[in-house]
Amino acid sequence: MSDVQVETRSRKPVGKRLLKLFMPVIGVAGAFLALSVVYFGYDVAKAKVSPCESIFQQTTAGLSTKIEFLKAKGELTLGPSKVAELDERAQMTALDLKTCCTVLDAGRINPEQFLTCKSKARSYDERVDKLVDILRTVVAERTNTAAGVPVVIPAALETAVDDVRTASQDLNQHIVKVVADEGLRSLNAAPVQHLKIDAVEKESNDDILNANTIEPGKEVKSAITPVKDADLFTFTTPATFRDWIRIELTNRSTTLEPGFDLFDGTKAKIGSASNTTAGGDLSYEFVAPPASTFSVRVASYYGEGTGVYLLRVIPRKAYDAFEPNEDILSARRITEGTAIKAGIMDKGDADFYSIEGGTAERSMKVVIANGSATLHPTVRIYDASKTDIAHSENTTPGGDLTLSFKAPKGPVHVRVSDYYGNDAGAYTLTVSPE
Repeated sequence: MSDVQVETRSRKPVGKRLLKLFMPVIGVAGAFLALSVVYFGYDVAKAKVSPCESIFQQTTAGLSTKIEFLKAKGELTLGPSKVAELDERAQMTALDLKTCCTVLDAGRINPEQFLTCKSKARSYDERVDKLVDILRTVVAERTNTAAGVPVVIPAALETAVDDVRTASQDLNQHIVKVVADEGLRSLNAAPVQHLKIDAVEKESNDDILNANTIEPGKEVKSAITPVKDADLFTFTTPATFRDWIRIELTNRSTTLEPGFDLFDGTKAKIGSASNTTAGGDLSYEFVAPPASTFSVRVASYYGEGTGVYLLRVIPRKAYDAFEPNEDILSARRITEGTAIKAGIMDKGDADFYSIEGGTAERSMKVVIANGSATLHPTVRIYDASKTDIAHSENTTPGGDLTLSFKAPKGPVHVRVSDYYGNDAGAYTLTVSPE
């Protein structure tokens, strides 16, 4: 019994000593195992979450060595500007391929389009390889050429640079088309039933010099994609009438926070509007003279959202039946004693009328019955020589007005406007003998 107890007691120290001896090894192994699990787990998760980022990194890595060679050896032969362009196009190619991957969901949306993107990227890569090979040959010949003897740059080198540029442009143009097609495909999946779609945006239209033309009253379907994209549209207001113009965006996404910038014919910014709610609609109204050109820029307000939308420019036809009559030279003839209905369209509007007049001086009156709660009516009377001979106003918004005056021989002109030049409203006008 005692021997057993002694044996048991003697084993405990040995086990503790062994455990203490191997503890550092176990700790290191455990830590290594934990780090391995974290690393490989992150790597697998990363591949699953972002395959397009992986494609971008692989493309960048594959081109980097070639571009570094072109930078190191190409400046003296090709010149700094061409080397810089080749560098930029390499970066653009990687981004284009990533964009194609992202838009097509790594080929799940449209495998054929995705393969075309990869094929065009591969064609670009092959042309870069050819350029590098030709440049290596030229550099070797320069090294082996006796001092003082000029090196002849083969035409094949210039051709190879052009081929690289063409392949890059071909891929980029294809990506632009893929982005537009997929954006419009998404739009077509949820069509607006009560609006007729008349046009489709044509890329690239991201600056005012390349704006798409949109016809007033028609509608264009478009997409803001990728991030930071902007669409420019130009339109010309209808001839003859000064009118309210409404620019209307119907959001067909849940991600775009739309913003407008409006430019006049001189490319000066004259207005803006935004809806910072993702998926929100947007409209903007302004008064424009007839036959005038304007441009509207559509973009994400924060520069971060993307989405498809419908856009149209709508002349509201807010003018009355006597327009255009903004100046005394375009005054509209009316009949004495007949009430006419018209309106001041906006704060900058003024209406001119004329009556035939009599053969002698006589007493007359102007009566304005206000048809709004906003207009502060004011009236001015001019004789045949366009001289101001009488005026009156009512500074109460929505107030009526009556003006009596001595009408000289001959035609008489009547001007109606808002007294403060700030408001608008409908009215009924009667000019009659008193």
